[in-house]
Amino acid sequence: MKYNITIGIAFLICLFVLLPTVHADNGKTYKVDSEKIELMNEPAKDAAVLGELEKDYKVTIFEDSYGWGKTFYNGEPAWVALNQLTEVNNDINNMEENQEVEQQDTDEQNNEAATASETSTETNKAIENGKLYRINASAVNLRSAPDKNATIITALSNGSQITIFQESYGWGQTYYNDEEVWIALYLLDEVNDSTDVEVSEETEKTDSQQKPEESEIEEAEPESDQKDEETATDAAESQEEKQVVQAEQSSEAPLAGYHFVIDPGHGGKDPGAIGSEIYEKTLTLISAKRLEQKLHNKGASVTFTRTDDTYISLGQRAVISNSTDADAFISLHYNSSKDQSARGIETFYNEASSLANSVQSSLMNHVNLIDRGAKQAGFQVLKENKHPAILIELGFISNPDEQKLVQTDSYQENATNGIVEGLEAYFN
Repeated sequence: MKYNITIGIAFLICLFVLLPTVHADNGKTYKVDSEKIELMNEPAKDAAVLGELEKDYKVTIFEDSYGWGKTFYNGEPAWVALNQLTEVNNDINNMEENQEVEQQDTDEQNNEAATASETSTETNKAIENGKLYRINASAVNLRSAPDKNATIITALSNGSQITIFQESYGWGQTYYNDEEVWIALYLLDEVNDSTDVEVSEETEKTDSQQKPEESEIEEAEPESDQKDEETATDAAESQEEKQVVQAEQSSEAPLAGYHFVIDPGHGGKDPGAIGSEIYEKTLTLISAKRLEQKLHNKGASVTFTRTDDTYISLGQRAVISNSTDADAFISLHYNSSKDQSARGIETFYNEASSLANSVQSSLMNHVNLIDRGAKQAGFQVLKENKHPAILIELGFISNPDEQKLVQTDSYQENATNGIVEGLEAYFN
């Protein structure tokens, strides 16, 4: 008898050990069957509860393990009991509903593509035949990329002329020694009939025959020894610093010289908060792209942690920020709560309380939502960030009314204006 019991126990242990853990590479979509189900931090009944999902919510499961399904909640792994879910793809009765969900996802992707296309059209403009500019500073650097921290290739002196073939966020692209180079456009004056009546016919003829590879940069750059070139470069750097200070004081470019990291929360396999109409990851990317455009229009440079629907871990987002010389890190999110009446905007920070208060206050002047204040928090993207860092919750998509509001173009416009003006007030 004891022998049979021992064999039985051994068999059960082997069965448990050998049961496979199934990984769903692209995830499977399930619908919540129960009135409410809990999201746990581990696949166990006595694990810590991270949050709740209500009946008919859609959830993507990326791994099956002994009756539990793995998903993500607020950027962290979360587990849910599979016996409380129904797989959407296998539910024939939900076929029409699935088609609606697929159409909604397609519409969201089209909206994101349209937003990206609009941004690209407005801020990254190719110039078919080039435009002629003249240097209006004592010396200006040509750089390897459209960034004030990019490698300096050479310097041009005051009065030199240069042909620009593309404009991107306040920078002009041209060529030097057959290589693409960039120059700050605010240091140039465009040459045309009204501003350059003194240009000779011979110069005009030379300009019209010139190819991009034969940019006037080379004509404007005189032969000199290494010492002279270093002197010109130093002078250009000094002039650029003066120009940056002037630009920062100008109402047209109040954020010139500043660099921001924008972090659209969630992405890829991590949808973030799941509203009845939209995923958090979709909204954060829409807001981030609009914010980027406004910051560039104010003269700032921007680094994204993600530019599309890609999963980036929380640790990697902090690494991206720490690898730059950013003046601030801005993480964008939309909130969710099991209490559907919860609403409002709040801003979290690492050590940057003044920055957070400035942005939160400005947001309240631009949108008509409840002010939930600014507060310190230990979120990973904040506590592992060496730069001043804030995380903004721009409204609750678990609240039906607020979910509809935050998706509107007017809300996105006002909210991003609020963030930008809050940054202006803090840095100036």
